[in-house]
Amino acid sequence: LRKQEETGQLVQPVLFVLLVLVSVLLYFAVSLMDPGFILSDDSDLQFTLGVTEEQQDMIPPSTKSLRQRRCGHCLLQQPMRSKHCQTCQHCVRRYDHHCPWIENCVGERNHRWFVLYLAVQLLVLLWGLHIAW
Repeated sequence: LRKQEETGQLVQPVLFVLLVLVSVLLYFAVSLMDPGFILSDDSDLQFTLGVTEEQQDMIPPSTKSLRQRRCGHCLLQQPMRSKHCQTCQHCVRRYDHHCPWIENCVGERNHRWFVLYLAVQLLVLLWGLHIAW
């Protein structure tokens, strides 16, 4: 980096620093983001990803009720693909895992951001190894 700075080629060092800053910002975004916690039984009926309340009213109610199970820990009704996190003590929609590095669950609302964070981290790591090599 110093050689490039001395020769006036500042594009790569500036790009590397910006990539590190994006990585730090993504870390804070993913670690502070709500992964899709289930807060009450009422919110389960209203929450549908990508469907507004007006559109939800247009969908005719089905005669079959969706089978939902109750969480054994917090006693809330769990939608399909949700699970109780033992670390956070919350039920999480589309629970993937609890990541100790971000100290947060990875679930429905932050899964895309988590994958993007990992991709940026990998890019910074490989670029840093290339510079150090």
